[in-house]
Amino acid sequence: MEKTFFIRKTMTDNDHAAPTTDRFQRIEKLNLLVNSGWVIKGFKSSENEEYFLLEKAE
Repeated sequence: MEKTFFIRKTMTDNDHAAPTTDRFQRIEKLNLLVNSGWVIKGFKSSENEEYFLLEKAE
């Protein structure tokens, strides 16, 4: 199973809602996901967003 976990996302007309918590709260949540078995496959960064690609065995 794969998941995209946003740290920062700029809101545009066609996007889903940006995360409502601050960056440090998002990192804490990411740490909880990693501790529960999710593995970080990669990190993507652009002008508008930053996110981790996560994977978990089914």
